[in-house]
Amino acid sequence: MSTNTHWLDLGLEALPEPRAERVRLFRVLLAAATQLRGRLDRELAPSGLTSPQATLLHAIEVQPQAPTMSVVARALGMTHQNVKQIALVLERKGFIEIAVDPLDRRARRLHLTPHHHRFWQQRNPGDFSSVEAWTSVLSDSEVRTAVRLLSKLRDELRGEGLAQEQEQEQE
Repeated sequence: MSTNTHWLDLGLEALPEPRAERVRLFRVLLAAATQLRGRLDRELAPSGLTSPQATLLHAIEVQPQAPTMSVVARALGMTHQNVKQIALVLERKGFIEIAVDPLDRRARRLHLTPHHHRFWQQRNPGDFSSVEAWTSVLSDSEVRTAVRLLSKLRDELRGEGLAQEQEQEQE
């Protein structure tokens, strides 16, 4: 076994193979996520954004209306405080405006600015080319399969997180 893959099997000797393979999957996913985040951070660095900031902006953009910080926190599996810290930085950079919700003065809504839309309109073609290059080792069919399987896993994990959140709210 090469040293490049040795870390995949650390501590798995006593596990049944199907369980060990799931641990390997988890480890590979974490390693790939770390690599992709690093690449994205390097791509974004000249513009002054980080991958967590870009992720938060995307989470706001996919909402049908300006979301509250709590909605974004739930969508991303982050704490409200973490979302608030990132949002304040993005507000200073001109990407969002944070406004008091007129229906619930305790809540803050995150509104995307015209600067946000212009920024991504200019960046997206180059960023999409980078993503295509990073994933070029996979065939189109493998990409479709990976998207389907990882979306299924994400949806299950998100559902589990929501169930735990609802249990905590009821306590």
